[in-house]
Amino acid sequence: MANDNFLEAVMDTVLDGLIIIDIVGTIKRFNSSACSIFGYAVSDVLGKNVKMLMPEPYQSSHDGYLHNYTSTGDRKIIGIGREILAQRKDGTIFPMELGVNEMEMEGERLFVGTIRDISERKAAEVEIQTTLKKLKISNQELDQFAYIASHDLKEPLRGLANNAIFLKEDYADKLDDGGNKRLDRIDFLCTRMERLVDNLLYYSRLGRHELAIIETDLNNVVHKVIELSFADDTDATAEFLFPEPLPRVVCDHQKVAELFRNLISNGIKYNEKAHKVVEIGVTQKTNPTTQKMEDRVFYVRDNGMGIDSRYFQDIFRIFKRLNEETDTKRGSGVGLTFVKKIIERHEGSIWLESEVDKGTCFYFTLNLEL
Repeated sequence: MANDNFLEAVMDTVLDGLIIIDIVGTIKRFNSSACSIFGYAVSDVLGKNVKMLMPEPYQSSHDGYLHNYTSTGDRKIIGIGREILAQRKDGTIFPMELGVNEMEMEGERLFVGTIRDISERKAAEVEIQTTLKKLKISNQELDQFAYIASHDLKEPLRGLANNAIFLKEDYADKLDDGGNKRLDRIDFLCTRMERLVDNLLYYSRLGRHELAIIETDLNNVVHKVIELSFADDTDATAEFLFPEPLPRVVCDHQKVAELFRNLISNGIKYNEKAHKVVEIGVTQKTNPTTQKMEDRVFYVRDNGMGIDSRYFQDIFRIFKRLNEETDTKRGSGVGLTFVKKIIERHEGSIWLESEVDKGTCFYFTLNLEL
């Protein structure tokens, strides 16, 4: 009796449901958590066959399974565990996680079932799958929008630009300087609008297309970016500094090249000093996103005009520009938006330190692995 009381006390401290049955499926023990899960009192189930807790087809096959196991030792659940459906007293069917182990007590062969109601987890999984399905539909609609934008929206823009050119050619003898300037302006704005549409389409795809990740030498990437995009600046007023060699990383090298191109371009473009300096390197630094010290934080530092701390978040918004720019120097306001998205696709984060009139330093991490 004392042993029985001790066993009952131990079983009732377990949060999961515990059921002990004999070799023919008769319920011998039923803890309080099992009572809560199934809605039965202990007196309702003791001495009854455990299949009363099962819906079809488990109920009909249970006796045969026990007989097969005791005869052949062929396991389907015992010592393995699985997800099955169970039935409460009120007839409600619910998913549960069942683990069964064999034991012997006072010469009797018994089976101990551990039960966990996973209804909430399954409901969450269904919700996730529903969300993913909606997201897939949304992405398909976005692709459709991309197709429409790249054809139907850009076609009239090209038509406007072409008509402006035709007007200048066909009515050259009737247009004064003011008329020519207005037609040139129409051509310029159409071209700019087409570029903005292209940028919007590219951004919509940037988060969805698979990355072509390989192990990459960042030194080669950055030096090639400078050679192809900033050779004239190097010869004139810009100096590029590399305190130490950059490491090899796992990345999409084309996307990371675009990342560096945008950051370096900003360091030169928004810099009115006679001698522009852009420093590219790697350091140890506390990541403000994770509040952890990172051993490999990349940075691009310039001595340009700097950014007021009020705009540290705004600069990453698409089409957001902080400065008034001329037509010859005007940007699209998408460069840093692309940078942030590329870094996020590489499971990294980006932040900055800046002081007005003294310069800006963008820090970022790249954490992909093969």
